[in-house]
Amino acid sequence: MLNLLLFFFVALIVWYWSRERSYFFQQIDNIPGPLKLPFLGNILALPRDGPGLLQIFNVKWTRAYGHIYRFWRGMFPIVNISSPSDVEAILASQVHINKSVTGAFLLPWLGDGLLLSGGNKWRKDRKLLTPAFHFQILDGFFDVFNRNSQIFVEQISKRILDENEVDIYPMTSRCTLDIICEAAMGIQINAQVNYDSEYINAIDRVESMIQGRVNSLLGLLPDWIYFQFTPHGRECQTYLDIVHSFTRKVVVARKTIVNQQVVDEVECDSGPKKRRAFLDLLLESARNGESDMSEADIINQVDTFMFEGHDTTSAAVTWFLYCMATHPAEQQDRVYEELYECFGDSDRPCSLEDLSKLKYLECCIKESLRRHPPVPLIRRRVNEDVRLSGFNVPADTSLGIQIYALHRNEEFFPDPEAFKPERFQPDQVIGRNPFAYVPFSAGPRNCIGQKFAMYEDKVIVSTLLRQFRFGIDVHRLPIKESLNMILKPEGGMPLLIAPRR
Repeated sequence: MLNLLLFFFVALIVWYWSRERSYFFQQIDNIPGPLKLPFLGNILALPRDGPGLLQIFNVKWTRAYGHIYRFWRGMFPIVNISSPSDVEAILASQVHINKSVTGAFLLPWLGDGLLLSGGNKWRKDRKLLTPAFHFQILDGFFDVFNRNSQIFVEQISKRILDENEVDIYPMTSRCTLDIICEAAMGIQINAQVNYDSEYINAIDRVESMIQGRVNSLLGLLPDWIYFQFTPHGRECQTYLDIVHSFTRKVVVARKTIVNQQVVDEVECDSGPKKRRAFLDLLLESARNGESDMSEADIINQVDTFMFEGHDTTSAAVTWFLYCMATHPAEQQDRVYEELYECFGDSDRPCSLEDLSKLKYLECCIKESLRRHPPVPLIRRRVNEDVRLSGFNVPADTSLGIQIYALHRNEEFFPDPEAFKPERFQPDQVIGRNPFAYVPFSAGPRNCIGQKFAMYEDKVIVSTLLRQFRFGIDVHRLPIKESLNMILKPEGGMPLLIAPRR
């Protein structure tokens, strides 16, 4: 037995050093980056906490090595980039459209839905799903946005009766979860008032456990070892089963409803058709033979919508309110004046037409997304050799697009840490490299739901700012940003909230 272990150990060393001398790895090591350890690479240098990870990737190593550098996650290299020209070379490409192998950590949850699929499958699914995000269809979701935003207002009003400082982040998260559940699955889970939901708690745990795996030695283990032989993996699988079971039950139930709706429409084809949840559109396309999606495929797509449409918007709204709270006498008052000009003293719901009038609010949202991009990192796999910042990046390289660092490039955004909404006034945008600002990615794999997200974001924050004034205790500043799957506030977002009336 000892001889066998020794043989494998020697074989591993021989493989490692022969690999180090290959063309691929020599090209990778030509790119500047931190000194690596054999076998472990730079994984021991990575902080275990989210704020530390954000700083080392986007600040420390970017300052030390520039807008392109490489690091090693165990024996696997990753190249990070943050210059607009390099970002454009990747995001605008029709070739480099596949996600990095690091996306495999999400596969047990999301499968090969639109976020993780590649090649022809991604192209086919993207074409099928794009009509679901047409602005005429999105207009039908405004009642969902407004109703859940009003519930949010009611929940805040109850909280500030007893306390004027409220952690707004979990409340925002439950509001956006209610919205995406209704929009994606056609069901109301009432997350804002139901804090004991097994499904809600399972989603929270899955996200945190996947992120915990990525940032630890557990990430070096293959799935079959991680899920079967580690306590962390077995616990994660338990929560994944809860999430998948819930989605599967909803798919089965909605299939029956959709089939009945088709019968009803055939019998009575007059009058306007009701708004369709994204799940309904998937089921109808499969039923009509317009797609070959199986039930498992549909579950993957719905779970993907839930992931991409829940926490990202929640983070966007939370960081926007933080920006308002830290600039109450400047930008927040100006936004409120704009809202008052549009709505007056009325409590009427927000419409698509209203949003087109809220120009300064939009500038503030865009500046908030620049400073605090909900998705601070995008990973891609280079499908063929590409030249970036004078270095040859070989095919099959895992590439990290550092959106957080990109948005702080002083060449395009002077005084990048300052909150300056005027950066997004029409005259200020002229001449700026469009790939210097990509909160929703860009190119062929840009976020399919960005219009949905922006409409939702605007409705929520406009509803809140019409009712409340936001501030923050100076002793809380600054709120630390944490690099997780999304950019979360470390320790929550405690804000001082007062009614305007």
